[in-house]
Amino acid sequence: MSLFIDTEGRLREIKVFTRPTADGRGSISFRTFIIEFPFNRNIEIDTGKLLAVETIKENKYLVLEVVDYLPLHYAMINLDGTIPKELRDEIMRRVEESWNSNESWIETYASPVGYIMEINDNNIKFTKGYIPPLLGSKIKLFTPKAYEKFIFYEDGENIGKVVNENIDLKISLRKAIKYHIGVFAYTGSGKSNLTALLVRKALESIQELKVIIIDVSMEYAVLLLDQLVKLNSRLITLDRLPNNEIDAGRRLIRTHVIPEELSDFKEEIRKAFEALYTQNKLRKLYIPPQGITYLTYGYLIEMVRSQVEDKYVATAQKPFFLMLLQQIDKLMREKKMTKDDIVDDSINEILNEVELKAREANLRENSAIFSFISAIKSYINQEPVTSEEYDIETLAIEALDNSSESARLFIVESPNMDDARMIVSLLIEQIFMRRKRSYSSSPTILFVLDEAQEFIPFDTKQKDNSEASSLAVEKLLRHGRKYYLHGLISTQRLAYLNTNVLQQIHTYFVSTLPRPYDRQLIAETFGVSDSLVEKTLEFDVGQWMIVSFKAALKEDIPVIFKAENNIDKLKEWLKKK
Repeated sequence: MSLFIDTEGRLREIKVFTRPTADGRGSISFRTFIIEFPFNRNIEIDTGKLLAVETIKENKYLVLEVVDYLPLHYAMINLDGTIPKELRDEIMRRVEESWNSNESWIETYASPVGYIMEINDNNIKFTKGYIPPLLGSKIKLFTPKAYEKFIFYEDGENIGKVVNENIDLKISLRKAIKYHIGVFAYTGSGKSNLTALLVRKALESIQELKVIIIDVSMEYAVLLLDQLVKLNSRLITLDRLPNNEIDAGRRLIRTHVIPEELSDFKEEIRKAFEALYTQNKLRKLYIPPQGITYLTYGYLIEMVRSQVEDKYVATAQKPFFLMLLQQIDKLMREKKMTKDDIVDDSINEILNEVELKAREANLRENSAIFSFISAIKSYINQEPVTSEEYDIETLAIEALDNSSESARLFIVESPNMDDARMIVSLLIEQIFMRRKRSYSSSPTILFVLDEAQEFIPFDTKQKDNSEASSLAVEKLLRHGRKYYLHGLISTQRLAYLNTNVLQQIHTYFVSTLPRPYDRQLIAETFGVSDSLVEKTLEFDVGQWMIVSFKAALKEDIPVIFKAENNIDKLKEWLKKK
């Protein structure tokens, strides 16, 4: 396999740029390599191209990525307004006529991607690291085949075309999902379209995968309508269900966002919605007005501590509450539990032991310690409430069902943000609790949160349920991997998100982000050049930059690509209706 294109340039200089970090608490530096290529209108230099430059160690090359380029002419270097206009015009006329001379070149700016390429007897090896290059040495340009072999998984899922390389972008969706995904772009960049495409591809390629989408924009039922009809699925709403398929078709097409590209297919979409009704895939989700509160070990510890600190609790009883705290700590250490775990009957042995010790101390029967232990036992031993309603518990049971006939796609619709946040917090907690009680690696569950700034805001409040949803999503992304529970979040602004959540995401899909803070945060997170991230401002709809830390791609190198259009796939299906 040929590694390099015939075109060669030379490394002229290296500059280091330093700027404050996005949060203003420190500084960050980026190296920019300045390279000269011979001027050629057909030169294969463009943003995102990979280059190799010889280093001070033999047979080892530093890998660079092009971030910008422009043509330069020797005569134009010092041409400014201080030179008389007549002379300027004459110089520029001569420059125009002599671009193909030896006095012109392509000035190219590149940044290191953090990899060293070692070549020994036609064997190629890539390793992480940085070795200083030799100034003045030749710069080699990767061929598309070498680019593809270096970065992509051969058996990965194709989600688009790499810009300027004309090769398919193949990623590992299984690994991307395992280490969580973020989709970040301004309104109109195609976030929902890309998210729907990723969900579609994942359902096709990962048979044990189930997807739960929390949809506050009322658009995913349309974007994934063919999947809802073809797969065993659920379209879940908080509204009263229609009485027949005709009413279902009319109501659903009236309440959902229909993309402009599908405006000629409204009749087909309405019939597909009718099919969802006849297939019994619509569900009305019941949420108790007060929500659901489970007794966790963290909450139990707080209650015990409050008894110790209560001045009205007799001093003679407080040692027994402290004993209870010690026993709870011992139990949690032995069973490797966290404060978020739900209290169950495994704590009864501890309660009985502390109660026996208190009775041996001849405490009165009406002592607070006995009342407290009795209340905890009553809570644990209470019978579960049975209901015919389709509630959070029912949804969780269906999602965790690993039988081949069970539903694989759940779209939960709630335009009311307070309700949506409550659903997210309760559903994540319920699924975590059940997966911990009965551990299994199947099914793998992917939670999709569009408009993520509403669920995981930086500034949370208890009254609008944002505190509960933020904590639940943070728990999902921090601890979900070992329970095969994963997340995909999509948002317009990174600045307003819970930063603890952002740190858990290994694969970023980035398009146009107008605000500098958001772009700087992406650059700092992955060590990507500011100049490369700034290129996202020039992206057309459907163009993205993927940056992945050992997840979606073999190597964590930024790749600019044009995504497949999810709506085109939906159109093909609707035309057959």
